[in-house]
Amino acid sequence: MSHKAAWKAEKLGYSNVKVYTAGYPDWIKQKGNYGSVSAEFVAAQIAGNKTMIIDARPQKTKFDKGHLPTAINIPFSQFADYSGKLPRDLKTPVIFYCGGLKCRLSHKSAAAALEMGYTNVTVFSTGYPSWKKAYGGAKEAVQVQAGISEGTIDLAKFQDIVDNNPDSILLVDVRDPDEFAAGSFKTAVNIPVEALEAKIKNFSADKPIVYFCATGARSGEAYYMTLDVRESLKDVFYVDAEIEFKGNGKFEIKKPH
Repeated sequence: MSHKAAWKAEKLGYSNVKVYTAGYPDWIKQKGNYGSVSAEFVAAQIAGNKTMIIDARPQKTKFDKGHLPTAINIPFSQFADYSGKLPRDLKTPVIFYCGGLKCRLSHKSAAAALEMGYTNVTVFSTGYPSWKKAYGGAKEAVQVQAGISEGTIDLAKFQDIVDNNPDSILLVDVRDPDEFAAGSFKTAVNIPVEALEAKIKNFSADKPIVYFCATGARSGEAYYMTLDVRESLKDVFYVDAEIEFKGNGKFEIKKPH
């Protein structure tokens, strides 16, 4: 493709055309280099819970007013102080973003992460502005209304949040991957309950966490596991209900028997 593009450029009259034949695979291997990813790629990573998303912007003036779902905030100005939020495993994929192509915070953070030894670092270069344009901005967290039983969320309130303000909570589907692939809430991330314990330490406390499954059994287990692993997380709930996904984004929530 690069050779064909070069030939077309020459036909247009360009006289100083070269081709980097080794291409991106060679470039990304060089020390200090990192890749740039698209909004669609980031959305897929969020949906599959495959990476850590890091907002490099200031908290109060930018992050708190809107950010990507599941993102944690490590402002570059405080990178040294908050770098402990980064995964312990240096091979964990991490994506930094900030205020778009004119903002350098994500690039500076990526360089700092590479210096720390992280090996799978990318930047969402077009950042929050392009995410907001493509998917809408994350709204501020809402006040979650508890249900009757310990740890449960009120079903009417849950339905309202899912319908009108889904980005205000971290919605975690603790079913198996094949169940998740067959249908789930649009903003949900999939972390099967047996894989959850290792992930809890990385959860942001910036907005409520709500677990769900098909019946309330696995989501209830996830709730109590979270209390055991990270007692400091206060806004944690689970959906005690039967949830059936019917395709095309449609679902039905039934009270437990």
